[in-house]
Amino acid sequence: MKKGIVLLFSFLFLFGISSHAFAAENKDTEQALKLIEKTNANIDKEIDKTVEKANKLQNLYFHQILLVKGSDQIYSLRLEQTKLENQLLNTTDEQKAAELRASIESIDKKVAEVESKLSEQSSYFAKVTAQFNQDLNQLIADLDAKTKQMTAETIQKAAELGVTAACDWKLVKIAHKWIWIDPIAIVGS
Repeated sequence: MKKGIVLLFSFLFLFGISSHAFAAENKDTEQALKLIEKTNANIDKEIDKTVEKANKLQNLYFHQILLVKGSDQIYSLRLEQTKLENQLLNTTDEQKAAELRASIESIDKKVAEVESKLSEQSSYFAKVTAQFNQDLNQLIADLDAKTKQMTAETIQKAAELGVTAACDWKLVKIAHKWIWIDPIAIVGS
């Protein structure tokens, strides 16, 4: 009988301790998940702010280059490119997707040719285009650095709370460029 009572109390004691440990673990996991969710929301806000700034920058660029004869081709080509990119995002047909990607690549080449030609003809165009590209690249670099820092810090904090997380790359369009940004995905806990 004494052995039975000792076993019963031992079992209750162990069960009581392990349930508290389990509850603490669940609380840590929940805290880590909330942290990841909050960081991903903040990353999305940073992306949205950068997209808005880049769109304003690109619209200003288009306005500035309209003074240069032939520059309207760039605007038209970028509009066509955006239309094709939207179709690409909505297609499930792999053959159609390949055709759209080829068309988009062709437009990029045409824009580069027109920019090169106009830069040779107009120092104003060359200067404005160089400044636009520099400013756009800086916006992208700043976004990339900021989101990588946010991701790294959150992955570290989640690991301290017992949750394994990793970068989960997200394709984002900034003006006419597509870049990969790194929100967080949960790998395990």
